[in-house]
Amino acid sequence: MGVAGVSYFGLTILLLSLLDNDYSPISQAASDYGVGRFATEMNLGFLLGGVGLIAFALVIGGRGAAAVRSRAGSALFLVAGLVLIMDSYFTTNMEGSPATLHGTIHGFGGFVFFITAPIGVLVISRKFGRARVLAAAVGLVVGFAMLAVNAGLSGLAERVILLVIFSSVIVTAKSLAGFQG
Repeated sequence: MGVAGVSYFGLTILLLSLLDNDYSPISQAASDYGVGRFATEMNLGFLLGGVGLIAFALVIGGRGAAAVRSRAGSALFLVAGLVLIMDSYFTTNMEGSPATLHGTIHGFGGFVFFITAPIGVLVISRKFGRARVLAAAVGLVVGFAMLAVNAGLSGLAERVILLVIFSSVIVTAKSLAGFQG
C-alpha cells in the first residue's frame, strides 16, 4: 500500500509536469495542479501519497526486521503522511491570488512536510548503509540549495526533493520486503 500510494502521487506530479503546458515545473509548485483543471488527480495524489506514507510509517515502526526498525523515522513519516492527507483537502493559493485560510493551511502543511519527510528519509537511510545515506543527502542538498539560491527554480527544487523522498520510500519498502521473506 505504501509503495502504491507514493508511486501514484509521484507519477501524477511527473505526468502533469511533462504534459500540462499551463504550469511551469521549473518555477511553480506541484500543489498548483490541485486548483487547476487537474485538481481531482492532484488532490487524489495528496490523499494516496499520505496514506502510502502512513502505511510505510507503520511498517518501519513495528513490523520491520529489528535491524531496520525506526521509531523516529516512523513518527516523521506518520506526520508527513497526515500532512499530505490534510493538504488533499486544503488546497493552495494560486500565484497572484489573495490568500485564503485553505491556502495558509496548505502552506503550513507543506512547510511541515518538507521538514519531516527529508529528515525521515535520512533517519531510515542510515539503517541501510552509508551509500544510501549519502545518495539521499546529496539529492536533498541539491534540492534545498536550488531553493536557497532563489533563482526561479522553486518548482524544480521541490520536484527534486520529492523525487528523493518518494524514491527512498519505494527502495526502502522493497528492501524491507526482502527482509521479511
